[in-house]
Amino acid sequence: MRFCRSVAVVFSVLLGLGCAAAARAQAGVYLGFQATPLSGITCFDPQGQCSDNNGTAYPQGLLMGAYYDFRNVGPMRLGVDLRGGTLHSNKSASSSAGGNDATVLDDVLLGVKGSFRGPYFWLNPYVQMSAGYARSNATLPFGESLTTIAPLPRLEDNFIIYEGFVGTAVRLASWLDLRPIEFGIGNMNRFGNNGATQDGPSSIGVMSVGASVVVHMPKP
Repeated sequence: MRFCRSVAVVFSVLLGLGCAAAARAQAGVYLGFQATPLSGITCFDPQGQCSDNNGTAYPQGLLMGAYYDFRNVGPMRLGVDLRGGTLHSNKSASSSAGGNDATVLDDVLLGVKGSFRGPYFWLNPYVQMSAGYARSNATLPFGESLTTIAPLPRLEDNFIIYEGFVGTAVRLASWLDLRPIEFGIGNMNRFGNNGATQDGPSSIGVMSVGASVVVHMPKP
């Protein structure tokens, strides 16, 4: 009985500390749209007429994520952010072919986020550094597979991706923010071998622009 009471007391203390920490912390999820130009891609078309010219592909699509801001460091509120996206384009910078999923980019990134109080209480700019895993066929021309199965499968490369972001959050309600604009810049480095007979550069540039709606714990 004494043991049970001790466990109950310890549990109550831990629960109280957890609630106190949660009261100071800020957690939220967001959903939005992102366009991510991928640059430095080799065009393998014999006439140099890839469907996306200038060595850049422009996939765009869904952005989703979650964050947890947990402590103050000077004027900055420090937190962690987990995000992912699935982006598509019907054009390719490595081939003249086009159509559904001509260029695909799927990624997931974990990063450190710092937000600041702006000149108005409803405006909170932020910066973020993130890294993670990406999968894309952006550097591959169509038909570059070792298999003889017809139609030839569209292979994808594995990448390490790292990107820095800057944006601002506008408070719409105590539990709702709008991120009207966010910019990102970084790079993707390929690793592994997907079995393609021909492949583009192992490092490609990444830029992004996006917007999202954020639902979070109520702010005072």
